[in-house]
Amino acid sequence: MDNWVFVFMANIIGGIIVFFALMFLLSLGGGSMDTAFFIGIFLFVQLSFITTILFQVLHRVKNLESQQQVLENKKTG
Repeated sequence: MDNWVFVFMANIIGGIIVFFALMFLLSLGGGSMDTAFFIGIFLFVQLSFITTILFQVLHRVKNLESQQQVLENKKTG
């Protein structure tokens, strides 16, 4: 969670995989490539935002846990 470059790269690679898999599945099902393309782009953007927000929240939770641990260590001596 502390390595934002890794999070960014994993997000991009995962989004590309989801994008092409969705386009492939929609083209097999008889849908048009334009429809598959626009749905794929929409889901790619949504995946990017959700992943980024999730990692931001997890990073803040980790910081709060470490602060709580420091406070408990000060109280116990």
